[in-house]
Amino acid sequence: MRWTLTRLTYEGTGAKDPANAELVAVNAGSQSCTLAGYPKLEFYLGKGPQAEGVGKGSPAPVTLGAGKKAVIALHYSEMNGKGPDSGNCNPLVTAGTADVAAPADSTGVRVPVVDQSGKPAEVTICGQEVRMSPPVAR
Repeated sequence: MRWTLTRLTYEGTGAKDPANAELVAVNAGSQSCTLAGYPKLEFYLGKGPQAEGVGKGSPAPVTLGAGKKAVIALHYSEMNGKGPDSGNCNPLVTAGTADVAAPADSTGVRVPVVDQSGKPAEVTICGQEVRMSPPVAR
């Protein structure tokens, strides 16, 4: 799997609960593979506070052909006055990378955060939880 993590910005879309970021898994192999469950996702601030990805329930397995991708929407409170934790932000985690591992993989990779143009970016997360939506093939 090859992973990318993109911080999303929405200007005036009026969406009720837009994702703050997307985690994308691309099958970099020549054979089909199956993403069965939520990946392990962790954001660190040095050795200090961290935020972790949390999924709800057991998502349906997603089979990916060679070169195909699955997208996982990420939702979290930001330090910008939006979200339930933004007024009392403890801990505040600002990260330019995340550690990601496939559901059945014990070894993860460090993935840089990029903006929608592919340039280096950071995410600022209030609290310790990043909600993950079930993986969707695209």
